[in-house]
Amino acid sequence: MSSTPLNDDEYEQLDDLLAALSPGSMDVAKLEGLLTALAIGPAEVAQDAWLPLVWGDAGAGCAEATALVLRHHDYMQVWMQKDPASFEPIYECGGSWTADAWGAGFMAGVQLGGDAWAPLRAQQPALLMPFQSPVNAAKVTPSVIQIHAFFHAPVAKAAKVGRNDPCPCGSGQKYKKCCG
Repeated sequence: MSSTPLNDDEYEQLDDLLAALSPGSMDVAKLEGLLTALAIGPAEVAQDAWLPLVWGDAGAGCAEATALVLRHHDYMQVWMQKDPASFEPIYECGGSWTADAWGAGFMAGVQLGGDAWAPLRAQQPALLMPFQSPVNAAKVTPSVIQIHAFFHAPVAKAAKVGRNDPCPCGSGQKYKKCCG
């Protein structure tokens, strides 16, 4: 799949294709909320677990809709890996998409992640509050960025112990004479 972002016409086309599938299928805002949760979440969720949510009671989408959905998924993954600080939800870009639909999609993605989201719920539950209906649109972007950092913060490398440094085991000897 391509990680090229969809353009405005493709978003509108995707929204029309999803609406034509069934009344239970997602719109673009709800889809992007779902894909954002999948991209910033703690664990990868298999495509066969989340894609049926997109189609709703239609069961499956047409090839054209599927291609656009998967391309948007791939783009969201790349975007959140490379530049999460530039995140902007689609409902802020115009169109008829709503923050509440976006939030519902996001929370569906959180539910798919199940227990993997438990550390965030336990340590920083306020980060999920903006996504509850009615969605606090002003707090969505900062929360997305903070949730991404919570699960994907770079891990600092342990400092390398020099030969003549005190041994980290606490013996008081030089590292080369003890554990080195």
